[in-house]
Amino acid sequence: MDFRFSQFEILTAAGTLLVCLFFICVFTEVSAIENYLGSEVSGAVDSDDLYWSSVEVDGQAVILTGAAPDVPARNAARRRAAEVFGVTSIDNRIQVIGEAGTCQTQLDDYLSRETINFKSGKAEVSESSYQVMAMLAMILRSCDSAIEIAGHTDDKGDAEINKLLSQRRADVVAKHMVRHGVAAAQIRARGYGESQPIADNSTPEGRTANRRIEFRVLGGAA
Repeated sequence: MDFRFSQFEILTAAGTLLVCLFFICVFTEVSAIENYLGSEVSGAVDSDDLYWSSVEVDGQAVILTGAAPDVPARNAARRRAAEVFGVTSIDNRIQVIGEAGTCQTQLDDYLSRETINFKSGKAEVSESSYQVMAMLAMILRSCDSAIEIAGHTDDKGDAEINKLLSQRRADVVAKHMVRHGVAAAQIRARGYGESQPIADNSTPEGRTANRRIEFRVLGGAA
């Protein structure tokens, strides 16, 4: 077999390799920038004057979601995000939920003491958490607002698989709520995977904190 290549073939292959390396570098840099901005904006926005908040980054554009007790708190969150170096635009989707904040406070207080646990690597609630689910459903039955059940993971493993697992876990929790008498129309289940950490994934304690289910009052009638 003749393994000799022409100069044209060699130059073409080299050019293709350089283009591939260029795009790998670009995408890696973009990902690093997004991760940096996500972390910085999340830290800046997180505040006691919000019931909850989350941050999504696309390039250098930031989307804020969450729930605030009033308009000044909503505006203050946007201002803090805008002060982060590198942010070029902000889409502030934080909702003012008013009286529904009472429901959010009850959910937060309960989940600060109790945790929904799953069997390792599965979208199956541990039996030890059944009572926790029943209590959460009782709180939800007294709420009139739409609720998002948000699933989160740590950053171990493939990001897409983590997102799928977090969605399946959020779906399972939503089904438990419905079984306990919560109206299905009141609940939105969404998996965020590893995209919204609340702790350092480099430590076991941080990874444990990031593997969580959150209940988020969205405001408005269910």
